[in-house]
Amino acid sequence: MKLRRILAALMLASLVFTACQSKSNNTTDTAVTDSISAPVVENAMPDVTIERADGTTLQLSSLFGKTLYLDFWATWCPPCCAEIPHLKKLSEKLADNKDIRIISISVDQDREAWVKKINADKPAWEQYRISAEKAEAFFGAIKLETIPRFIIVGTDGSIINADAPRPSDENCAATIQKAISASL
Repeated sequence: MKLRRILAALMLASLVFTACQSKSNNTTDTAVTDSISAPVVENAMPDVTIERADGTTLQLSSLFGKTLYLDFWATWCPPCCAEIPHLKKLSEKLADNKDIRIISISVDQDREAWVKKINADKPAWEQYRISAEKAEAFFGAIKLETIPRFIIVGTDGSIINADAPRPSDENCAATIQKAISASL
């Protein structure tokens, strides 16, 4: 257990150093890991436990059924935080579209910093956090090496775009709309 925490901390430390450097073209892997509750299938988003600010947890797969625009970020990542106003505008633009869910998943291990940030910003879209214990295997499965990172997931849990545009990209909303159409 101690080794697992050390490995998770090392992985997160590597995110700090590589975070926000560049976008990469990533796809999912077919590996099976012990922190993911189901085998990773090519182009399928692996399942993982995520936490709400109130401390309750749920499975990522419970959010499937609508197209998901997933934002992986952290409070300590300046480019991640720079996307927040753009996420707000995107959320407002897509608010009437009941086929999409915009979801931010923090990689913060400092839970208090995460809760403080979301309480201060009061985002209108869903906020979750992934624990260090679950992060290592999950990030390896989706090949998440840098943040911010955006992924579009179809209604069935399939990854439509593993390296989706950032909300600050002028083509982001159009890309999401195409994904929604393809997913229905």
